[in-house]
Amino acid sequence: MASFVRASKLVDLLTAADPKKSMYVRVLSSNRLAVGIDPIKPSAVIDLSEEAVVPYADTNGNGQRDILRTNPDVRETAGIRASRRGGDYWFEIRGRRTAYHSLKELLSGGLLAVESVKSGTLEKLSHVKPRSRRIVARDPKLLFDKVHLAKDYAEKLTDGWFYGTNNSANETNTWLERACIAAGLKWGEEFKTSLTFRIEDL
Repeated sequence: MASFVRASKLVDLLTAADPKKSMYVRVLSSNRLAVGIDPIKPSAVIDLSEEAVVPYADTNGNGQRDILRTNPDVRETAGIRASRRGGDYWFEIRGRRTAYHSLKELLSGGLLAVESVKSGTLEKLSHVKPRSRRIVARDPKLLFDKVHLAKDYAEKLTDGWFYGTNNSANETNTWLERACIAAGLKWGEEFKTSLTFRIEDL
């Protein structure tokens, strides 16, 4: 049976599977794509029906997942969804989990949660500017180098702060990790997200 996903979700899945943009994609079936540096020997499979990225080693060689991987508890430890259905994004801070319906909500909620634990985190993040943008700023015009981006993708985070909303799953995860570093929280222990995924783990 063929599966359909939004183009934006497919972009998120591909970004999660290949954050370094160095891999090839091969069609395995009507709902599965193989991803790898060597297209003949892929390292991961994008399952469009479940909107998930899983290690190729956990399939039967045809891109079909083994039965254990259909168990949600096992799936959470084996391959984390890069782009989740509504309400299935979450972050967990010091054991307390909060769910959201979008990446944008996940990012804003996560940033505010970290700030509530360590006041001054947003101020520290406002000085971090990889490439051409910041994630938070006092003035929305300072978020992006290009003015039109601020008009389209800057929203109020909290009183006195704005944040950028045009982030992929991988970028959202990266900004939350930077927030944890700024706050002195242990990433993956004191703070976790539903997006935690490393291609090196495949």
